[in-house]
Amino acid sequence: MRKTVIAFLVFLASVVAGTRTLAATPSIDYGKRVNLLMKEYSGHTDFQLINLGRVGLALAKAAIRQQGDKDAQEILSLMREVKHVSIASYEDCSDGVKRDFANRLSKVLSKEFLLIQAKDHDDKVEIYAFPSDDGKDISGLVINAPGSGAVICVRGLIRTDDVASFVNSRSK
Repeated sequence: MRKTVIAFLVFLASVVAGTRTLAATPSIDYGKRVNLLMKEYSGHTDFQLINLGRVGLALAKAAIRQQGDKDAQEILSLMREVKHVSIASYEDCSDGVKRDFANRLSKVLSKEFLLIQAKDHDDKVEIYAFPSDDGKDISGLVINAPGSGAVICVRGLIRTDDVASFVNSRSK
């Protein structure tokens, strides 16, 4: 997993270094749409949803800092302006619910914002990045692992300059 995260950050830094803008500003808040879809499905049997707002994120960050994991702390520094994280697991849902949720999620997520897709045997992970209003930073991320029945939605600003600095410091 660590190699996947580092590969993602290297790719993201190359996008930042090469273009300085990510894409046209989306007219729709995709992160909010994903959150609404996850909330809608949270009433289904075995669909588990965890929402962390500012207070929950502050407590999680404090716990990670106390553990002393330097890598985790560096990644936390990239999430200074993240306001909300939602984590959904639907792995144990019925096949019909899994299929319906996956189909609806794929309709919400525009392939235009697909940043990276990684495959390992039958498992696939897709990372979507949504540009900020000025197109220079990331206003949200969605990490979708349909084979594992998991979705993570991160909402808030992630500064691409911080990502580039992080990646540059790791590559030395």
